[in-house]
Amino acid sequence: MITDFKFEDGKLTATRVYDAPRELVFEAWVETDKIGQWWGCANTTNVRSTVEPRVGGKYDHHITIKGVEEEIPGNAILVEFDPPKKLAYESILLNDSSPKMHVSVEFSEVDEGTKVVLVHSGIPDVRVDGDVELREIIQGGWTAALDKLSKVFASVD
Repeated sequence: MITDFKFEDGKLTATRVYDAPRELVFEAWVETDKIGQWWGCANTTNVRSTVEPRVGGKYDHHITIKGVEEEIPGNAILVEFDPPKKLAYESILLNDSSPKMHVSVEFSEVDEGTKVVLVHSGIPDVRVDGDVELREIIQGGWTAALDKLSKVFASVD
């Protein structure tokens, strides 16, 4: 299945169904060994995660990308944690004075397995890497990550 995306009012919404039980899909978002298998864009070569599974806990994912010398930090705080139904986190884009972005992920049981609805809000209307909109980079990252996540469940009966 492909991921369905829409972008409205600074919010990117991604919806995808995984052929796996809800508990396993949720675990893939909070267990660092599983996160390392799918987090990041298509060129991600390494993921170093710290997850404190509770409201107020760290939800950090630092990635290494092919062709980039430095590790790219991803620091966030869990603001909602309701296993296996929902998690949400806030992250800072560039520095402490940057606006916070909010990512909410809901997991629901459906006949085909588990439906995941991700809402990434607070995306600033900025261009990076020359003339590329940040939202395009974020959508590309989520597209690759959510595709890789499906491979985590490939061997699940």
